[in-house]
Amino acid sequence: MKKALLALVAALLVMIVTGCTAMNFVSDAGQFPADSSSYQVLGRVELEKTSAGLSGYKDLFNKAKKEYPEADDIVNVKVNVQTTKILFIFRFNTYELSGIAIKYK
Repeated sequence: MKKALLALVAALLVMIVTGCTAMNFVSDAGQFPADSSSYQVLGRVELEKTSAGLSGYKDLFNKAKKEYPEADDIVNVKVNVQTTKILFIFRFNTYELSGIAIKYK
């Protein structure tokens, strides 16, 4: 009986202490400009941050400028948020931003 009770308490503690994670789609802002002859696709840019704040696009654009110095804009921007909960009290968000860096001709 003690072993069964101990196993039950251990299982309960594991369920309380371990966190759960969920990924939610937040935003799909923007599309490619209609006239494809006016720009050149440089490549995909991805960024992960723990706080989106108001500078999510700015941070993504700064990363694009580091990877592709000739980048003029980012299009097809997508934002996902991954929420992790620990002990059903603490909540941590991780934002995943991605887009396509382009150069206007």
